[in-house]
Amino acid sequence: MPYRIKTSDTDLQAALRRIATEQIDRALSEIDDVAIPLTERVHQVRKRCKKLRGLIRLVRPVFAGYERENVALRDAARRLSGLRDTQTLIATYDAVCVQFADEIDRRAFGPIRGRLTRDAKAAAANPDLAAQVDAFRDAMQAVRARAPDWTLEDGGFDAIEAGLCKTYARARTRMKHARSDGSDAAMHEWRKRVKYHWYHARLLTPVYPAMMAPWVAEADRLSDLLGDHHDLAVFEARLARTPDAFGDATSLAAFRALLGKRKAMLAERALATGRMLLAEDPDALVDRWTRYLSLWQAKTA
Repeated sequence: MPYRIKTSDTDLQAALRRIATEQIDRALSEIDDVAIPLTERVHQVRKRCKKLRGLIRLVRPVFAGYERENVALRDAARRLSGLRDTQTLIATYDAVCVQFADEIDRRAFGPIRGRLTRDAKAAAANPDLAAQVDAFRDAMQAVRARAPDWTLEDGGFDAIEAGLCKTYARARTRMKHARSDGSDAAMHEWRKRVKYHWYHARLLTPVYPAMMAPWVAEADRLSDLLGDHHDLAVFEARLARTPDAFGDATSLAAFRALLGKRKAMLAERALATGRMLLAEDPDALVDRWTRYLSLWQAKTA
């Protein structure tokens, strides 16, 4: 069940309903799969929600139900954010230590890792977690019940033009702001727009795989760079809230310096990648991609 349009989709509305139903069914299956650790299940279903939000954003201009479904999916994912956030901090800590392994004595940062581990265990043992999982399941089942009746004002595939153009243009605008502003908030806003553009490229991959697949890969790489940057910013904020919980001040200051160094490196790489990926004028990109789509439709008719 790939996250993309198919030749069997009779129109855009049919594709929307099919893809949404498939993604929701996968999320419902994954959240209840006890063979998978709960942290991994949470990670998977939150990704499903993001993919679904990317899907409906592509058709937003012609989808009257967008706001309702976007809020429903956003809130469903947020119910599980606490557990996922604690795991992300641990992964970020480990990535920093690996990158600077030749420069540090990792034992000095043991209290930081220890506190993160305790936080993660506490989140997993949260007595409210089962209720949060149940609430997530209920919310997704409600969206699943509505999805087969989702209706677009224009069901033709050319209706993606406005949604595709808006998302790509916003990614370019946010990149320019991130470059001039340089703040964590600006980088995070850019990241969100890049991720939506990545989802849109994935959905359209079949129209010209030889061209679209490399684009998807590069958008994915940029999204990862910005995601790692955001994780570091979240880590910095966590350390700042309760610095006394993470060991002695000297070691903490040294670790925070490493966070800043890695974050600066990621920002530089992301901006360099973004300037290349997002170099094309929005109207030109949309015209090119919709031409691919038209030729694909004619070929598969």
